[in-house]
Amino acid sequence: MKTIFFTKEGDLLLVDRFSKEKKEIDTIKYYLDCPVALEDGINFETFFTHLIKEKDFLNTIFKETMGKSNINIFIEEWKGEGKDVVSEIGIQYIKAYKIFDYIELPSQENFVDIRIDFDGVGSEEELFNLEFIPINELKKIPLVLTNNISIYRTVANVRGEELFFKGKSFITLFELIGTILYVLTIHGTPSGRESAKHKFLKIISETNIIEVLEERKEDAVEDQNYEEASQLKKILDRLKNGFTND
Repeated sequence: MKTIFFTKEGDLLLVDRFSKEKKEIDTIKYYLDCPVALEDGINFETFFTHLIKEKDFLNTIFKETMGKSNINIFIEEWKGEGKDVVSEIGIQYIKAYKIFDYIELPSQENFVDIRIDFDGVGSEEELFNLEFIPINELKKIPLVLTNNISIYRTVANVRGEELFFKGKSFITLFELIGTILYVLTIHGTPSGRESAKHKFLKIISETNIIEVLEERKEDAVEDQNYEEASQLKKILDRLKNGFTND
């Protein structure tokens, strides 16, 4: 199997994993099932420019992922100048990584959530949610892809703990793009994102947000909506660690 390699200068290479032979390519369209690798020093702008180039193709492939949204809706925002979120918020780099989350449920019908997470990372390794940040403000931030994985064990209503299983894996280009597009378009439009952000901050200021999210997570588990339960657990873990993104 060949790896698709993104250079920090914006080139695309197809690399044979055994012979290390490299072949220059000019599109990502035919290599979505390939493991992906990023050159050290690449920023988000360089990577996302390849997605902009193939936006019509990706809008079709990831239509279900983006729902009623699509890449075109964010083009105008992408062209704009944004704030320096590295110094203002504290994001040092963006990280994509694979998660294995073994969730023990009260019904004993346990669930394994395997997903790719896409987060901002601060100087103390704290995680920042990217769904409320305009995409043009992510441009100059370094993008890191890690193949290190850990398996977590989560008992319902208890924060996950790392098990002894650790190792290496890989992320396919399809998985990486799908995760990025899901996070960036989750609120549909730039204005929808800002509205959701203000509502979220209002809830934080007026309620016990942890209790509200715990209740929603329990309801999601009861409804067997394990994907939503996993996302809510992720948010709760951060809030319990003292993280809020404003």
